[in-house]
Parts: sequence; structure tokens; C-alpha cells
Amino acid sequence: MNETSPTILVVDDEAEMREVHQLLLLDAGFQVVSAVNGKNAIEIIENKDKPIDIILSDVVMPEMDGYALCKYVKSQEDVSDTPFIFISSLDTLEEKIKGLECGADEYVTKPLQVQELSFKIRNLIELQSRNKNLKKEVMDSQSAAMEIMNFYGDLGQILEFYKVSIGANSFEELARLLFDVTGGYGLSCSIQFHLPDEVLSFGDKGEISPLEANVMTLARKKDRVLSIGARLVINYQAFTLLIKNMPVDNVERTGTLRDSLGVLCNAVEARLNSLLTEKNDAKKTEITEAVQEVLEQTKMTFADIERRSIKAIEGLAEEIETAFFSLDLREEQENHIREIVKSCMANTNKAFEKGIDLNEMFDDINQNLTEILNIKK
Repeated sequence: MNETSPTILVVDDEAEMREVHQLLLLDAGFQVVSAVNGKNAIEIIENKDKPIDIILSDVVMPEMDGYALCKYVKSQEDVSDTPFIFISSLDTLEEKIKGLECGADEYVTKPLQVQELSFKIRNLIELQSRNKNLKKEVMDSQSAAMEIMNFYGDLGQILEFYKVSIGANSFEELARLLFDVTGGYGLSCSIQFHLPDEVLSFGDKGEISPLEANVMTLARKKDRVLSIGARLVINYQAFTLLIKNMPVDNVERTGTLRDSLGVLCNAVEARLNSLLTEKNDAKKTEITEAVQEVLEQTKMTFADIERRSIKAIEGLAEEIETAFFSLDLREEQENHIREIVKSCMANTNKAFEKGIDLNEMFDDINQNLTEILNIKK
């Protein structure tokens, strides 16, 4: 061990466990400091005499438990990137989700396997270093992505995703294109591809933590759509999408996003299957037909939104006419309100006239895909 060895902060209220962990980590070549609970750990972290490279914490402790400590660390800008590992005898999906929600990077169950723990510690420190270098690149990528998302609303972004995803030549590129769309929705996401010979995980902020990857794998055993607080998990045959910040306080926006994400996931599935087919030199006919179905569904969804919007405005006009009988307005006031409603309806009609161009684009793409299918046959 030398001065450049990583410094580990061990937090546990049981003296015997602290000593055991300290001896194991010292023997593995790490420098170690210890704390008896969360409050004591914060004092050590804030002291800054010896920077902490990684934190290992028990969950259940007096005064301040591990969850509260983790939330505090992740809320402090100067130490929020410090890897945080929970060490606990609790080994359920629910407990791991709690750890993930606090911002933990890994969850290790007792008794400790020192070789496994040492491997995870070094991996997390390396991951932290890589993610720091990725931050600027990710921010630049998101900024560029917003410039090309110029279609009308969510459906326009999905159409743009379909157009650009055809050129995706790797699973990572497909994930980045997906994050461009979800970022436009204001969502933070991770995706996990379950391929025939491997599992690949990607996050919109860089590489995801081992704990997050483990939670996504466990969630695949649950329902097709799993909602846990602000988190939403969508399971498809070959991938799992995790949305971390659904706007649960806005019921209408949440419902619209779930519909849009369903259509978007269909498009992801179509291109993912295409990539798998291309990798195995198989035909693309089935995937092309799936894309046509996605386009038709998108077109129908847009038409439904148009019908409902017109119906809502017409209903508003009728309600206003009915209300005139009880409002006791002067004739010129009633005429003024009617003019406002007419203007609103005229502007709405102009907006939906632009939607005709979108439908024509759908038809052109469908026609091109039909021609491709006919050539293959």
C-alpha cells in the first residue's frame, strides 16, 4: 500500500464489522478510514484533510442510516461523483431499488468476498474517471440533437428517430439516437439490450452503474410495464428501457408520454431486430413490414389527436353559446367572444393543415418500403 492507493471510507455502527472490513481492505492494498454512522461519515467527508475515493456503507445504522448518507453525498456537488457502495444482508429487488433511488453505484451482500469487492471498487473508480471525461461530450451531443428535432411535437420526434435510426450501424448508436428523443421529452433514461450472446447497457449520461444494470435485469422478470414512483420500466423481448424521471405530478403529460414511449419502443424494436438480422446476414423483409406498421400507428395517433382537438374546440364553442344565456352580456361582448373562438378555430385548422404534409411523408415512406418489399419478393 502507498499514498496513491485509493482511500476507502467504511461506515458501520458495529465495531467488529468495521474492523473486519478494514483488515480485508488493507490487505487488498487500499487505504482505509472508518466512521460509526452517517453523521460521523459526513464529518470525515467535510473535513477534506484526506479525500475519499469511495464509500462503503452499511444500510441500517442509528442517528443516520446508509440511505440518508448516500442521499447527502449525492446532493453535494463537490463529492457527488464519489462512488457509493452499500454493504448489507438485505438482498431483495425492493432494497436494491431503494439504493438506486438514493444514487448508490453498487450493492454488495454480506458476507463480503474480498476479491469480488476489490474488483468492484477498482471498476467503480475507473468508471468514475471515464464518466468525468464523457460529461462534456454528452452535453455537446444533447445540444446537437436538439437542433435536428424540428418536427411537430412528440410524433415529429418519433418520425425523425425512424429516419435517422435507419443509419444506425451499432447498438450503441441506436441507444444514442433513442436518448436524443427522450432527452427532447425531458426524460433521463437507460437501456439494456438482451442479445443472443451478450447483454449491453447504455445510459444517457454515460456508462450506467452495476447496481442500475442489476435492477434492470431483475425488472425483466416483472410485468411488461413496471411503474415504481417516478421510474418507469418498459420490457420488450430484446431490450429493457428504464425512465428515471416520469412527471408523475402531471397525470396528462405522463399518459401522453407513456403512449409516445410505446410507439418509440416499437420503432426501437424494429431497428434493433434489423441490426440483429443484418449481423446474421438475414433478410430484412420482416423488419421492413414492422416499420410500416409503426408508421401507420404513428399516422393514426396523429389523426386521433387532430380529431380530439377539433372536437374539444367545437365543444368549447357550444359551451360558450350556452353560457351566453346566463352571463347577461351585451351583444357586442358576445360577438367579441365569438370572434375569439373563431380565430382560435382558424389557427387550429392552419396547424392541422401542416399535419397533411406529415401524413404525405408517412405515405411516401410507406410507398418506398412497399417497393423494397416487392423487390425482395
